[in-house]
Amino acid sequence: MKQKEGLGMVCVLLLFVALSGCSAAATPAGRPVLSVGMILGSGGLGDCSFNDSAYAGLQKAQEQYGARFHVVTRTSEEADVEELRNLLQQGYDLVIGIGFENADYIAALAQEFPDRRFAVIDTTVEGDNVASIIFREQEGDFLMGVLAAMLTESKKVGFIGGMDIPPIQRIESGFRQGVAYQDTTVEILSDIAGTFADPEVGKSLALAQYEAGVDVIYNGAGRTGLGIIEAAQEADALTIGASGDQRYLAPGHVVGNRPKRVDTAVLVLIEELEAGRFTPGVRSLGLAEEGLVLGPFDESIVTGAMLERLETLRGQIVAGEIVVEVPEEP
Repeated sequence: MKQKEGLGMVCVLLLFVALSGCSAAATPAGRPVLSVGMILGSGGLGDCSFNDSAYAGLQKAQEQYGARFHVVTRTSEEADVEELRNLLQQGYDLVIGIGFENADYIAALAQEFPDRRFAVIDTTVEGDNVASIIFREQEGDFLMGVLAAMLTESKKVGFIGGMDIPPIQRIESGFRQGVAYQDTTVEILSDIAGTFADPEVGKSLALAQYEAGVDVIYNGAGRTGLGIIEAAQEADALTIGASGDQRYLAPGHVVGNRPKRVDTAVLVLIEELEAGRFTPGVRSLGLAEEGLVLGPFDESIVTGAMLERLETLRGQIVAGEIVVEVPEEP
């Protein structure tokens, strides 16, 4: 098996048992079973990243509340909307769209089904029956920029994002601010892959950066980022992730991560629904709300002094002593 297939298969295998568990668990007598539909972002399950984290939130909701759920993988606009519409016609209580790509779907269906509840994560949709959760990614990525600047020996670090959209712009901006805060002499190379779903593109971009002298790449590319991990292994270099714990994919080359807790966001929405206090509108999660967390890190790469530095700066950001700027929208 080629390595590019191997990394994806590891993620898929970790999800295999869970994928068979979409029926409802036992619920207390007399309590109605919550029904939740979710449409994933591009890259789908097995990305070891954004979508897998969202799915983990559904699993937790099933364990805690006996919720049943149905997951929709993006195919075409017509098919996707029809599948979601079918769920709503069956009486599903909540439909969640993951990522900016699903904002239009949720906006249209929320108008068509005003008595149903909807949510989007990582983007915003207006509506009296829609909750939007976004993240202050730049806060955590500032810290990852500091870490990259501490780790680099070549004084060149890289960033690779999936697509040129506001969350990725915030990630890159925070990363750049952190690098400069730690060491103004460190050079930053940056690429946008144009996709969250193509590891080959990620690998090609990463290899080019490593060949240009970069020795640490910050990976904000979803499934495309699996190729960045392969490149780090081949180039005997380092990469830091913006998603879940991916150290097991390339031990000694994946430094650690700054996960965006999409699973927490999903669980919060379902908890509110279960408690009868679902709240429409926009809310923002950052370090203070633990919507972003640090690590785990490879302790053979990240020293105790580095971790102490990150924790100190994290506290200063939460306290408002360090303000990480948000890039201006074009």
